Amino acid sequence: MRCLVLVVFIAGLIPSEMFGEAPKDPGGGSTGTIVFVESWPQHTALDLPDLNDASKVWPEILGSASDQILLAGFYFSRKGDGKDSYGPDSAPDLFLPTLEAVSVAAHSGVKVRTLADAKFNRTYPEVPVWLGDLPGAETRILDMAQIPGGGVLHAKYFLVDDDVFFVGSQNFDWRALGQIHELGVLIKHPKIAAEARRVFDMDWRTAEGDIGTSRIQAGKPLNQWPKHRVALAGGSTVEVLVAASPQSYLPPDIPWDLPLMVEMIDSAADSVHVQLLSYNVTDREKRLFDDLDRALRRAAVRGAEVRIILSNWAKSRYALPWLKSLATVPGLEIRFTNIPEHPDGFIPFARVEHAKYLTVDGRMCWLGTSNWSRDYFHSSRNIGVILLGEGAAADPDRFFNRNWHGPYAETVEPCGKYTAPRRN
Repeated sequence: MRCLVLVVFIAGLIPSEMFGEAPKDPGGGSTGTIVFVESWPQHTALDLPDLNDASKVWPEILGSASDQILLAGFYFSRKGDGKDSYGPDSAPDLFLPTLEAVSVAAHSGVKVRTLADAKFNRTYPEVPVWLGDLPGAETRILDMAQIPGGGVLHAKYFLVDDDVFFVGSQNFDWRALGQIHELGVLIKHPKIAAEARRVFDMDWRTAEGDIGTSRIQAGKPLNQWPKHRVALAGGSTVEVLVAASPQSYLPPDIPWDLPLMVEMIDSAADSVHVQLLSYNVTDREKRLFDDLDRALRRAAVRGAEVRIILSNWAKSRYALPWLKSLATVPGLEIRFTNIPEHPDGFIPFARVEHAKYLTVDGRMCWLGTSNWSRDYFHSSRNIGVILLGEGAAADPDRFFNRNWHGPYAETVEPCGKYTAPRRN
């Protein structure tokens, strides 16, 4: 990996240019800035050339760290780690420059802290161990089973110094950067980073055995939660807040995302766009989870155009009956994305739609790490951001339309027959 060092040092000059100058806040001081960051499968037509690529953004931003790097992820995997992490030689490992950037930072005195999920770490232990062995670094393994009803650490995000926060659908996995369709956001704002840091610090202590007190936040509506102003690449300014799950284990003043997402959908007058890996109304224990499903149906009945994109992994016997039922609602349409295999060979757990976001009326956006199933909101640690204001959904909607009108879309028919693709 030493051959990548020069790339990282050069890239370290770029982040200020990526963010641009933040405009002055009318109330004094300056706003933050935000850019959307995509990943797209090699050899497909899904790239939006004017969106930043995570494979380039990650090493640039992490390579610019001067004080600390905090990483929290479901799992960390280089190509060749574990029995399922393989692919043809022509499918590059675009995660290596990111790891090299972290290594260079650690060797220059930057404090590196890594959180990984306990269950998945049994499959992919190599990178968390490697990160923890860097100079002055530490890795902790978070077992969410310690929390009553706990699931997994499913969030994927990082913090750099005291003001940069990245969150998205991308796992810290070589496939996520070049073989999967993903969307994330990179935000430069000290108060937003501090809110995400409270989630990280809570889980960092829990991973050491200090579980603390579970908190169930009050169900305040969106307009009662403090927000922060950030500037989009086009110059417009929106308001942003950090939200997380599960409801039963949140730090103070961090809202539970689920009711806010329902509120967003219930406010829709014109359009609702959803893009996800998976969507389930019941789980394997046959528990009903229809909060979001009912909200989508209400929006369509009110006359909003509701469009949903799902990965073809959702062609499962658990999900299909509910999806077909949803597809019968007038004004509501669902499409699967069928991304073709890599032309040089099969790649396990790749070539799939993996983004997780919601847009409403072009002026609201939730982007996070949760698929739409019960456990993501009630059991597992997930995190996301909500953007409010004109232009908040412009880039996600362009990302959405690239798929919706693209060559890999397949409309879900209520009486259609579907077969789930091979995953591994």
